[in-house]
Amino acid sequence: MEKILVKTGIYSLIVTFFLLAVFMKRVEWTTDFEGMTSSVVTPYPEFFFHIFRYSIITTIIAVILVWAYLLSDKKKE
Repeated sequence: MEKILVKTGIYSLIVTFFLLAVFMKRVEWTTDFEGMTSSVVTPYPEFFFHIFRYSIITTIIAVILVWAYLLSDKKKE
């Protein structure tokens, strides 16, 4: 059971980090009342901290879900 939880934690952290690095936008476009658009660029350190934070949150949720599944599967037996 511990092996499965550790593998789930490691793989979900790595996979979500790389997926967020690819698909999360660093530039946000805003439009004001007059129709003018402007861009806000997130600096790289802040951008990677956001990605790391979301990866950790996703990893914790994945490990809790797998742990609950393994406990419910164990009770059925």
